[in-house]
Amino acid sequence: MRTTTIMYTSRDGHSTIRALIWEADETATQQHRGVVQIVHGMSENVERYAEFAERLVKAGFTVCANDHVGHGKSARDENELGHMPLHGGEDVLVEDVHALRTAVLERVGGGSAVPYVIFGHSMGSFVTRVYLTRYAFGVNAAVVCGTGQQPVALTCAGIALTSLIARVRGERHRSGLVDSMGAGGFSRAIPDARTPVDWISTDRAVVDEYLADPACGQLFTVGAYHTLSSLARDAQRAKLTARIPKGLPMLFIAGDQDPVGDFGRGVERAAGQYLRVGLEDVEVKLYQGYRHEILNEPCKQQVCEDVLEWLQGHGL
Repeated sequence: MRTTTIMYTSRDGHSTIRALIWEADETATQQHRGVVQIVHGMSENVERYAEFAERLVKAGFTVCANDHVGHGKSARDENELGHMPLHGGEDVLVEDVHALRTAVLERVGGGSAVPYVIFGHSMGSFVTRVYLTRYAFGVNAAVVCGTGQQPVALTCAGIALTSLIARVRGERHRSGLVDSMGAGGFSRAIPDARTPVDWISTDRAVVDEYLADPACGQLFTVGAYHTLSSLARDAQRAKLTARIPKGLPMLFIAGDQDPVGDFGRGVERAAGQYLRVGLEDVEVKLYQGYRHEILNEPCKQQVCEDVLEWLQGHGL
């Protein structure tokens, strides 16, 4: 496998987005099956998906992922980590994902004829769900990992609160109150939590590695939380989801002990939303006893095998 770094200008007009492309080297003999684009979660970076990408490359896919604005090596410095723009942040994330899709499909040749799969985790699952309301044409399958389905009133309250705080303190302010209503509150759902981020995995080594990574775990600014709230709201607007082609296959995967997905209940609600607007091929798979990052749980090999089997079952 070879890894290539590409850089491009963000939709925000000033940030430089860093993306990685994982692909088979010149000696590979397997048939090229298509492209899988990974959309990562909040307060993390694309390097954390290298192992998953390697498994997909060995199975015949080209894999790509970009660090979102305010994340990983797309952030200019440590002060930028965890910040996304208050105004238009949702559009920035979606358009940056689309720019990478366009670039990678041109790289592999064949354009829209190349099978294309999008895989979104956590915050990236909401980016993916909004992305599909705008750019589903040419998408052959979508895997939605570690998602949730917050009440609309809660997402709207998040938008209103972050807007208010931003007017008073600025969009770069980091609010403990807002965080306690978001990612900071998930640890309370884990009995006898050893750390504030035990909710991401049952594997202590994964948790400790996350805590030790300077590019992970940043407290989101109110601008970033405003963007996240906007994504969560628009991801479940029936008027928008009704735009998605009815034949698009969607696979929802999550740990049944993931507080982001309300311990499976929110994942089922999210999948049900797509069935209600008429999508014909929506499947849910929950992994018993596991938390948020199922790609970093002891079940990760099974998760990868299940995803590949599902893709193969859909002709990919």
